Amino acid sequence: MAITKPTLIFLTALFIIQIINVRGGSIFSGSGEVPPYGGIWYACSNFDTTYISFSLRVSNTSLNVTPGFLGTVVPGQSPRSMPNYIPALIAFEMTADNVTLFASNLTGTNFKYIPSLSCYETPVQSCDQDVGDLPLDDNVSQCLALQNPTAQPVYFNLSISWIKSVFVSNFTSPDVPGGHESLKSIAVSSKQVYGFTQVFICTFMALVFSKFLH
Repeated sequence: MAITKPTLIFLTALFIIQIINVRGGSIFSGSGEVPPYGGIWYACSNFDTTYISFSLRVSNTSLNVTPGFLGTVVPGQSPRSMPNYIPALIAFEMTADNVTLFASNLTGTNFKYIPSLSCYETPVQSCDQDVGDLPLDDNVSQCLALQNPTAQPVYFNLSISWIKSVFVSNFTSPDVPGGHESLKSIAVSSKQVYGFTQVFICTFMALVFSKFLH
């Protein structure tokens, strides 16, 4: 049976819409909660990939958890003494095999993660990482795991994708511990040095002018 022109146009349009929907659905955004006392939240890709991009923001107040938002929650080990942190999280990028080890042994260290795509040196309130032009070595299911080092539930907003960047301006997390977040620390240090230099120059100029005026 011959396909008429209107039918062909309709089928083509439907195909394009399906492509747009698939691409649009490749970024997951929502709010979640990580239980206290070392509790864990994690999410993994349901396919093998060498890519991940995510933007994490911790909330200082409680949030409504997005219904049906992806992720698995693992309760912490209560009660036990915890540091007195403001709401903050530790973020690890790791494979699905390692997230299983991590979630089954909350206090252990028998798991591996990617330092350049993690925020782990201190608990953080934000963490932005993107594989960019440095694909991961292992083409397997990739995961983001969040751990709560406080004695209260921590709520967060997250955008994550295992297909494309979640950021308007693309970047590549450098292959150093802390990845993209390490650049923010350098930027803060540079601003502090710049500010000190400006104060020093202004003070010096004020002394020079005061000498000429007297």
